[in-house]
Amino acid sequence: MQACSGKPAEADKSVKKYTINPGDTLIESLRDSGLDPSQSIEIISAIKKVFDPRSCRPGDYFEFSADASGKWEYFRYYPSGLNYYSVEKLPAGATAALKKEREGNKVVDTASGKIKSSLWEAMVSRGLSPELINDFAEKFAWQIDFLTEPRVNDTYKLVWEKFVTDDGQVIKGKILAAQYIASGQLYTAVLYASPKGDENYYSPDGKSLRRAFLKAPLQYARISSYFTRKRFHPILRYFRPHLGIDYAAPSGTPVSSVADGTVIFAARKGGFGNLLRVRHTNGFVSDYGHLKGFKKGVRAGTRVSQGQVIGFVGSTGLSTGPHLDFRISKNGSYINFMAIKFPPAQSISEKEKENFKNYTKPYLTKLAGIRID
Repeated sequence: MQACSGKPAEADKSVKKYTINPGDTLIESLRDSGLDPSQSIEIISAIKKVFDPRSCRPGDYFEFSADASGKWEYFRYYPSGLNYYSVEKLPAGATAALKKEREGNKVVDTASGKIKSSLWEAMVSRGLSPELINDFAEKFAWQIDFLTEPRVNDTYKLVWEKFVTDDGQVIKGKILAAQYIASGQLYTAVLYASPKGDENYYSPDGKSLRRAFLKAPLQYARISSYFTRKRFHPILRYFRPHLGIDYAAPSGTPVSSVADGTVIFAARKGGFGNLLRVRHTNGFVSDYGHLKGFKKGVRAGTRVSQGQVIGFVGSTGLSTGPHLDFRISKNGSYINFMAIKFPPAQSISEKEKENFKNYTKPYLTKLAGIRID
């Protein structure tokens, strides 16, 4: 944990700012900043009402003011995004924790480009942030695998919000509309907020982009072994079924749950090494084998969400190198995941179609007007 380079407000020389570094926790960072343990605990206890301290991420920062005796007067925590969290002293020693929004202006920006080698290279070359690139890829996670499917001359378009704070910081906001053309196949995503305030992404005709299962459980380098009833095992040296897919990837690569579910097994299991098993709806169960380890807090009984990181690629058990052995079964029988055609999540209802069209029209119009250089 290190002090931020940004200067505190001139009006208050006692304001201190600190950045969260990899491996830091908020309680440790507070103590390292000079606050005594009792003050650190007081701040943590208060902020828990509006923010989970376990959600701290590297790059987040906090600031606090202290009086001449070193006692804190206010505390503010700034994660990525528009919101920040404030803890303030009240009369008689009480504290108040509040969720607030940064001061500044929202700006709508656009980008486009053509693929020469990869989506990442194409978007980075236009100055787009890693956070925005990942967000774009996630919008099409149910339709496209951006590590293996993009081809030279594929194109992308993007419309998104960014927030410029009063002190000049630029924060990525929501993607409003996105488009990707892969080998002539057009994919479009547009944001829609229902009258209830629920936000999701849909195709222009109102069909949900989400599927019951992600297309892959991780960002991988290649598939080293497919689902087959007869495969020559590289260690055991004889033919036997391989009822899953091996995704070759560097050790430590995050592995995500392909769908919402409940962890029913997370432990060592024979040749699978560290194995994690998740039960989903409709009789589906997904297996993740040879893991280096499990995500902290993920254990049997844990509820997990689609796309949530649950473990990390390793080479435990009977394995010749780092990879994920991914399997899926339905009602107890293993099936070929790549051959399953999962239906989309709930689409826009007929009675809501008119509202959907009015809401998304400005975004789609702006998207259509972007030229690809």
